[in-house]
Amino acid sequence: MGMSAVTSEAILFFGDRGVSKSMLFSDFEAILDGMVGVPEFAGEQIKGAYCLVNGGLQVVALTLFLIDFDDDGMADHTWNVPLRHLAEHGGPGPDMGGGPIRLACKSQCPVAWHQEKLWDPAMKPGGNHFVFIRDAVKERGAKLGLFVDESSPAAAPAGSAQAVQQFSPAQTVPPVVAPEPPVVQPQAQAQAQAQAQAQTARDDKERLRIARTLKELRLRVQTMENKHKDEVDQLRYAHQTKEEILSTQLEKVLMQFKTLKSQNVALREQTDSLKSQVISLNESLQEQMNHSDEHGGEIEILTEQYKIALEQRLDEERARLSETLHAKEMEVLNRDERIAGLELELVDARHEQIRSANTGAEKLLEKLQGLGLNFIAFHPGAGHISINAAEISDYMQNPIAFAARKCLVTEEHYRAWLRHYENPVCQVEIGGQTCGKRVIRVDAPNQFRPGQSDRNANRCQYCRSDIAIENVLKFR
Repeated sequence: MGMSAVTSEAILFFGDRGVSKSMLFSDFEAILDGMVGVPEFAGEQIKGAYCLVNGGLQVVALTLFLIDFDDDGMADHTWNVPLRHLAEHGGPGPDMGGGPIRLACKSQCPVAWHQEKLWDPAMKPGGNHFVFIRDAVKERGAKLGLFVDESSPAAAPAGSAQAVQQFSPAQTVPPVVAPEPPVVQPQAQAQAQAQAQAQTARDDKERLRIARTLKELRLRVQTMENKHKDEVDQLRYAHQTKEEILSTQLEKVLMQFKTLKSQNVALREQTDSLKSQVISLNESLQEQMNHSDEHGGEIEILTEQYKIALEQRLDEERARLSETLHAKEMEVLNRDERIAGLELELVDARHEQIRSANTGAEKLLEKLQGLGLNFIAFHPGAGHISINAAEISDYMQNPIAFAARKCLVTEEHYRAWLRHYENPVCQVEIGGQTCGKRVIRVDAPNQFRPGQSDRNANRCQYCRSDIAIENVLKFR
C-alpha cells in the first residue's frame, strides 16, 4: 500500500542550536497578519523553513526563508514571499526519507527577485539543517497536529531494497515465450537465478545511493560558492567605501595645508619687506654719521633708540600677524563645520519634504503591497530588484545609488561601469583624444576595474596588437 497523498504544512524556526520553534502554517499566517507576535524574536532576522509533509511525517518539499521582526516581536508587514509556490517549483534536493525533495533556497530560487529573502542550508557534520528538519518533523509532527496516515506502512529506509525498487527505473518485463512442457530445473540453476536477482537489487541500490550523494554534493558546493562570493563582495564594498572616505579626508587636509602655506608665504614676504626697510634705514643713518662727525654721539644714541623702537614694532607686528593667522584658521574650521551642518540640515529637509509629499503615495503603495503586489525595477548589473514600499522614496530620489548598493559597489564605481557597459571602448588618450577601439565588456559591476577594464593596451599605438582579443571582439 503506497504512502498517503494527503500533505500538511509546517513552519520551523532556527536558532544557534537547531530548531528553536515550530508551528503550523496557519499559525504562521496569523503572525504575518499582525494578530500575534513572537517576543523571543524581537529585533532579529530569523531563519525559517516551510515544510510540506506527507502522511508518514516525511518532508517532500522545503522553502528556506528569512523574516525580520521589530522590537515588539511583530513580523515585518512588508514581507511577502510565496512559500508554497517556491516549494512546488523548487529544484532537486536531498533524500529525507521519502525520496528526493523539492528545495527552494538562495542557491536555487525559482523566482529571481525573491532570492534575497532566502538562505542556504549548512550540511556539515553536527550542523546539518536537513537532519534538524527531519528529526524535528518526526518528533513534533503529531503534537503540532500534522496529518498522520495511521493506515500507511512505515517508510522504508533510504538504503532498503524496497526503496531501491520504488525509485529505480522501470523494471524490464521478461519476454513472453510459448508454453512448454514443465521441466523440473535443477536446484543449482534455481540458486544461481536467486543470486543473480539479489546482485541486481544490490546494484540498483548502489546506483541510487551514488546518484543521491552526487545531488547532495552539488548542492553543497553551490551553497559554499555562493557564500564565498557574498563574503568577497561585502569585503570589496567595505574596502571601496573606506577608500573613498579616506580620499575625501585627504583632499580636505590638503586644501587646509595649501591655505596655511599661502598664508605663511604672505607673512614671510611681509617680514622680508620689513627687513629691507631696516637695512635701508641703517644705510641712511650710516651716511648721515659719515657726514656729521661732530654729532656722532647724538646720532649713535638716536640710532640705538631707533633700533629698539623698530625691534619692538617688529615684535608687535609679528604677534599681531600670528593672532590674525590663528583667527583665520579658526574661522576656516568653524566655517567648514557650519557648512557640514547646513548640508545635513538641507538633506534632512529634502528627505522630510519628499516624505511629506509622498505620504499619500506611500500609503497607497503599502496597501498595494499588502494585497500581494511586488514592485520590480530592472538595472544593468543588478537585474530585477524587488522594492518594498519603505524603499520607494529612496529609490525615486536616486535610482543609480539604489542599484549600486544592490550590486555592492559605490555610486561612482557603478556609474563608471555603466558608461563602460553601454559603450565598451578603450579610454587610453592618444594625442588629446581617446582611442575609441572596442574592448571586451565586463558584465558584472563588482568585477569592473576603472583604468584597467576600460583600457585595451593591445589596441593602442603604445603596445602590440593582440589577435586573440580581436577574435573575441569579432565573436561578440
